[in-house]
Amino acid sequence: MPVSTTVQMVDPTNATNKETIESAVVEGRTLELRCGFINNTQYFWARLTDAQNNDEIWLNMTTDGGQSWQKNLGRRKIQAGGRNYTDALKTDSSDRVLMQAWTRLANGHEHNLRAR
Repeated sequence: MPVSTTVQMVDPTNATNKETIESAVVEGRTLELRCGFINNTQYFWARLTDAQNNDEIWLNMTTDGGQSWQKNLGRRKIQAGGRNYTDALKTDSSDRVLMQAWTRLANGHEHNLRAR
């Protein structure tokens, strides 16, 4: 049975205790699943370092342990000198709520990190 949660996304710039919990180098860039706390609540977001123009990033979230996914949350196309991370998505302590960072590079190749 899915956990009841609301998709609430905010800018993670002022998050505290930020950390990368998953990362992978993909075609010269680094895709990261990041977490931190905003007003004492844990949030997750995706970041792509060494991004190139027209690379895209987003989060997918499941509330039922991976049976179904809400996709393209916070999807963002990156431009030179622009923001290279998504808005942050509020999480839940249930082990049925998982997040996944995704990227679609300018060349059309898609990559993702394992769900956490």
